[in-house]
Amino acid sequence: MQELIECLSFEELEEFVESSEYAVVDFWAPWCAPCHILHRILQSVAPTYSKINFGRINTQNYPEAAEKYEIYGLPTLLLFRNGHVVDRIVGVVSKNYLVESLNRLMQ
Repeated sequence: MQELIECLSFEELEEFVESSEYAVVDFWAPWCAPCHILHRILQSVAPTYSKINFGRINTQNYPEAAEKYEIYGLPTLLLFRNGHVVDRIVGVVSKNYLVESLNRLMQ
């Protein structure tokens, strides 16, 4: 059962992505209301995906992460396979859309 790693630093983000076969990283900021909505959706989905590691990084505290991964809108989810970005979701999406994206990630 997976849970969201709440507060990745920029250094932890790099290690998190590189050490995970499948990873989802939520780029967010405290002032972003849609980010809080997506966070609740992620919290409800993450426990059902034992093979995917889920993490969050606060772009307000770590703008270098947003710059490196070209994050231009919040919230943004990056889906990684073996350390490489394979999908990008910008904005709040439905739980069903997120589940479909996660299932595609593991194909």
